[in-house]
Amino acid sequence: MKTYEFEITKNPLKDRNDVVKSLVQMLEPCMDKFVMGNTGLFNYNGSTTYCDRVGLFEGWSRLLWGIGPLLAGGYKWSGLSVYKEGLSNGTDPSSPYYWGDVHDFDQRIVEMAAISLAVMLNKKELWDGYSKAEQDRIYKWLDMVNGRSFSENNWKFFRILVNLLFEQVGRPVNEERLENDLALIESFYIDDGWYRDAVPFDNYNPFAIQFYSMIYYYFRKDKDKERCKRYEERVKLFAKQHIHYLTEDGLFVPYGRSLTYRFAVVSFYSACAFAGIEVLPWGVMKGIILRNLRWWFKQPIFDREGMLTVGYRYPDLTIADQYNSPGSPYWAFKTYLMLALPADHPFWTSKEEELPKLPDVKCLKVPRIIFSRTKEDVVLLNGGQYPEYQMNHAADKYAKFAYSAKFGFSCSISNYGFEKTGCDSMLYVGTGDGYWRQRRKCESVEMCEDYSKTVWKPYDDTEICTYLIPAGCFHIRIHIITSQRDLLTKEGGFGLARYKDFDLELPVNAKSKAKSDVSLIFPWGFSYIADPSNEREASYIMPAPNLNNMASCVLVPVLSGEIKKGKKNYHICVTGASPNTGYMDKIPAVHYDVTSGILTIDGKKLELK
Repeated sequence: MKTYEFEITKNPLKDRNDVVKSLVQMLEPCMDKFVMGNTGLFNYNGSTTYCDRVGLFEGWSRLLWGIGPLLAGGYKWSGLSVYKEGLSNGTDPSSPYYWGDVHDFDQRIVEMAAISLAVMLNKKELWDGYSKAEQDRIYKWLDMVNGRSFSENNWKFFRILVNLLFEQVGRPVNEERLENDLALIESFYIDDGWYRDAVPFDNYNPFAIQFYSMIYYYFRKDKDKERCKRYEERVKLFAKQHIHYLTEDGLFVPYGRSLTYRFAVVSFYSACAFAGIEVLPWGVMKGIILRNLRWWFKQPIFDREGMLTVGYRYPDLTIADQYNSPGSPYWAFKTYLMLALPADHPFWTSKEEELPKLPDVKCLKVPRIIFSRTKEDVVLLNGGQYPEYQMNHAADKYAKFAYSAKFGFSCSISNYGFEKTGCDSMLYVGTGDGYWRQRRKCESVEMCEDYSKTVWKPYDDTEICTYLIPAGCFHIRIHIITSQRDLLTKEGGFGLARYKDFDLELPVNAKSKAKSDVSLIFPWGFSYIADPSNEREASYIMPAPNLNNMASCVLVPVLSGEIKKGKKNYHICVTGASPNTGYMDKIPAVHYDVTSGILTIDGKKLELK
């Protein structure tokens, strides 16, 4: 798999003009794909839970996350007339290209947010430039959101932004809706900058409630001072938490849903800059965003025409959510909010800086995560959380033991046949009939600075207590298992890319010192797993292709074992991966005393309670 060569793949992304060019370089391939009176973006055939017509509107609207700030920053764009025509046609019930009335729980509500922001940033062009009759139609169409019911989650901010727009253009605001929505958002706040609605603490957090709160702050900081002060304090706290997801070279740990929005994750820092809040030094914020964009634009995320694809590091429908249409990835344009800042803003005039010195191990107690950091990678050890609704691949996206910035994670396409499960970063159990179960919801979760402890039940009569302990680029898993049935187990490490670009395949280099360990080694890295108690057999497997979000074909080191019913079983595992094969000399020596609960790592003792 190779990256198509476009101007954007060669863009150095050093300054404001380079960032503008990168946005325009992604907008240009869209210009011949506007359809239906310029009210929709048609890239290719693809469907989601809402109708295809709304999917076209979604793609059209999401470009506005970039276009709005671009125009507000003083730049001209050749497609402005296209959008002005589209907004007029789409909100006109007499037009054959009308977007349609807004219903309860309607995707159209989501897409109103980008329209609202773009108009607020460019009132002269995108409001005053319309006739009174056109303004009335735009207002009436957007105002339908004030009469609709929809999800009690971050969606409420979409209606908040619509009412903010009405306030900015002098149209009636539904004050009751606005206050109720703001109160609901307030109820989602937990601590340390984190909000939670119906979904766990994940990478959606920074580009959802935190992002929208900064837009609210920008437009209402003088009118709603107390609330905006809270928003400011929270984003400052959140930045100190979220920075631990980031690597030195621009990546972040992929975790949770909506991965196809890719660089939207760093839009949090862009929104804070837009609001004038220095959550980290300006140069650090700038570096976080620019390094991330540089990395993404070197990856095969574009099709042959330069359009963003559904997927993560490469085009891949397997990891898609049920709400991802062909135009969904342009939600990533949220990151371009920084273009609304003038050229003399300290964000732009500051020198790009590296990340500050961060601890090798960091426990975040609200999301129940332990981060293990090396120079080459960041690994998220997951204490256990699960969404309230069953989205696509929920267990894979939220409940695996470990997630890596460099090696990602895999989704399953079936729980029948182990190679279909994705195989990585999880203990799978089965009865021998070909079906496999993994961790989903946890019965209990406990955290401390040194380890996490979760209890989970793959079957009603089977209980597993899992400890996760960081150890550099490795980590240790200890499973204490009791069951009323005999079971088979398979436990996977990280998936390692099998192939590189269009190069011919290399022989698999699998090394073992004993039957209970295996190292997979390629020039681009290694993946390792071992059972220090020598009770399980080590091997490796090639899962079905296109399951891993970082590489289309991977190998996974695996331990295979058994659980005997009616007794306490112990599975002990050391596993890890790195692009730096030098770490193979630093595999920790591990011993676990099942009687005392003392874990010894390279001579250092740790009591697991």
